[in-house]
Amino acid sequence: MHTRAVSEPPIAVPPGDLLTRLTHFLTELISETSGLTLQDTLTLGLGSPAAAEDPELLSAVEGFQALLDDFRVHRVRLETLLAHPFAQALGAFFRAFPLPYRDEHIHLTGALAADFLYPRLVRLLEGPDRALYEARIRAVYGDAALPITCEADVDRLIRLREGDRFDRYLKILYLPKLVLTSREAHRDAAYHMASRLHRAANVGALRLKFTLFRETTDPSEQIPGLSSLTPEDVVLGLHEGFEAFRAQMPTFQHILSPSFRKEPGFYDASRYPSKRAHFDAQIDEILSLLDRHPGLRGPLCEVDTVGAERGFYRKAHFQELRLGFRKLQARGFSIRSHHGETWRTLRHGVQAVDNAMNIWHVDAIEHGLSLGINPNFYYHRLMQRVMEANARGLPIAPNTPEHDELFDLDWNEHESVRDRLAAGGRVSNADALRFTKAKFHHAREVETYQHDVLNRMIDKRLSLIALPSSNKKLTSAFETNQDHPFSWWEKKGLRLGVGTDNDITLNTDYIRELLILLFTDAHELKITKLLIVATGETRRSHLSHLLWEMRKRLR
Repeated sequence: MHTRAVSEPPIAVPPGDLLTRLTHFLTELISETSGLTLQDTLTLGLGSPAAAEDPELLSAVEGFQALLDDFRVHRVRLETLLAHPFAQALGAFFRAFPLPYRDEHIHLTGALAADFLYPRLVRLLEGPDRALYEARIRAVYGDAALPITCEADVDRLIRLREGDRFDRYLKILYLPKLVLTSREAHRDAAYHMASRLHRAANVGALRLKFTLFRETTDPSEQIPGLSSLTPEDVVLGLHEGFEAFRAQMPTFQHILSPSFRKEPGFYDASRYPSKRAHFDAQIDEILSLLDRHPGLRGPLCEVDTVGAERGFYRKAHFQELRLGFRKLQARGFSIRSHHGETWRTLRHGVQAVDNAMNIWHVDAIEHGLSLGINPNFYYHRLMQRVMEANARGLPIAPNTPEHDELFDLDWNEHESVRDRLAAGGRVSNADALRFTKAKFHHAREVETYQHDVLNRMIDKRLSLIALPSSNKKLTSAFETNQDHPFSWWEKKGLRLGVGTDNDITLNTDYIRELLILLFTDAHELKITKLLIVATGETRRSHLSHLLWEMRKRLR
């Protein structure tokens, strides 16, 4: 089914404003060339009569070209590019595109803004259980989190700070969970999300990840007031909120994707003897919901798995949920899974995706970074870091990527070299050569495994969802934004989608994600191809028509 274009007013271009002149300039150029690569668009723009007649505009295009060249060789940070007027104009172009975008991966708790959360938190902190809520907030966010006196205080707590990684990210999602304890709260949250995303980033369809069952044995994740909230409250509340927004915007679409935490401790130990028993009961509850509310059959059609996955890769890890997923699949559900996002070793990251495909028979992989890392670069860079440490006599700390990967190599009876490296003992040239050989053969084996899994994904027409900001900020899988594998996946022929993950928490939005993808492959990724992925519209001639319609609306 193709997404219908939304009726748009003419694009006004005040004559004296550089940003609007750039937007006008880009809209004309992109529409006249059917969405070439960013580099080709820049080249044509620098030679256009419009640029020659407007020295300020020409200077802006030249300045952005210089920044983009520096960005390619890591001399300029992404934020510098995004702040440039040319990038802002390109963002305005994407925001004005007639078709809405599809955010294929967004979580409820990371997409609620401070203006939504603050008044609801105030009611809790001024209520009879104030001490309990303050204690929970301090436990997660520290003593400096309180007092909460304004929206800015909330915003500070729900944003990921520079240097924070995956484990901390999971913790700071706690604050929104405190207010999501009723059907009404979920209804309001859904409406808030849909209206905000559409207004800010032209998002007209979303795939919402949310936790349907939040009982856990982990004290740090337990939520006061949750005992009266039922799965029915959660699903119906979200559905009602989205439907309320759809009454205002009839083209809006949503999919509800209940997400199960993978970790062994995430189940209600007070009521069930094991995680599997609780999971099976949850599956029965989802199916019962559909029986009681047939109107949910459209949006409630898939499930997902989320959570920390570093230790979740063996076949045995997948067995607890296998039969429950089989029951859902028999009722027409799709299975999606967060895998290949984080790992102890790259080989385990690929293995996790492989087992999700073979045992759970998933329809889509969310993140999937382990399938996009170049093993030869990854392991050689790792070897360089280890040898740099060895040259200074430093040991390799346990529970680091360097230590885990070092002990995952096949040393071919030269484990003594591994042990000296780990302990910080100087190694000889002969030992360094043995390390190089072990690294070389391991990289080739992982690369072969990686390509086998990718080729099976292509054969099975599985989807892979890219989340550029999330992948860069939450993992240490690649050093720069340019290393994100989206363009490589696209060239290889994978079915791709784009998501924001947790746009508020990660300080991003859908337009920013599109710009990141475009900037990191300016020479190969065509604007039209990016629009195909982002909108789901595959008819190129229709996209060209819509681009030309944008040109007509300029005045």
